Amino acid sequence: MARYKLTICYDGGRYYGFQRQNGLPTVQAELERVLSTRFQENIIVQPSGRTDAGVHALNQVVHFDTEKQFDTSSFGYSINTMLPKDIAVNSCERVSDDFHARFDAKKKTYLYKVCLSKIHSPLKRLYYHICFYDLDIEKMKKACQFFIGEHDFRAFMLADEEKENTIRTIYDLHIDCEGEDLFIYVTGNGFLHNMVRIIAGTLIDVGRGRFAPEDIIQMIDSKRHVMTGKTLEACGLYLYSVEY
Repeated sequence: MARYKLTICYDGGRYYGFQRQNGLPTVQAELERVLSTRFQENIIVQPSGRTDAGVHALNQVVHFDTEKQFDTSSFGYSINTMLPKDIAVNSCERVSDDFHARFDAKKKTYLYKVCLSKIHSPLKRLYYHICFYDLDIEKMKKACQFFIGEHDFRAFMLADEEKENTIRTIYDLHIDCEGEDLFIYVTGNGFLHNMVRIIAGTLIDVGRGRFAPEDIIQMIDSKRHVMTGKTLEACGLYLYSVEY
């Protein structure tokens, strides 16, 4: 038995998240179906973390075990011909038997894409949040600094969700702009449910003048979701990278 690490990308638009769910299309179900067919054995994949319904991934990491031997250098090409067109393997490598895609992950980076447009954007609507407001980007960038560090991010999760430990560390949060496209990158040691989407929505509310950058401090201290900004759509969110 040997363990392998896959880095995959997917368009999450038609899936009910990564994790397998009975009777519903998920990324895990499709990946396991194809891998099990390829190796003629029951393959179970372990991801670096779950992504929600509609969320995309540029570099999701999973591991799996198999008794079969194969050429990792050509595996991506061969398996991609079997996978649905909205899922693809970027790379494959043999790893130690004790490697774990989730528990060994040190940092994850998420990307949230925003299109700044006064008109409807049909070609971006499935992959961006379309923002019709004029935004003060400099205020948004200033607000980013108040998220950095170890904090209790209970306010930045679904209000009706119970979670014992809501302390997380944000190592980096920054904004890049390219034309009408605004990219929000956030790197941390872990994220609560909807945390990145709430952070992105709060930054936009800062940009449109609903909040001041310094209000982020009070939001975090309050531990109350009602104090934060809007939770943006899943379609603009991408798992960008996982570091080990």
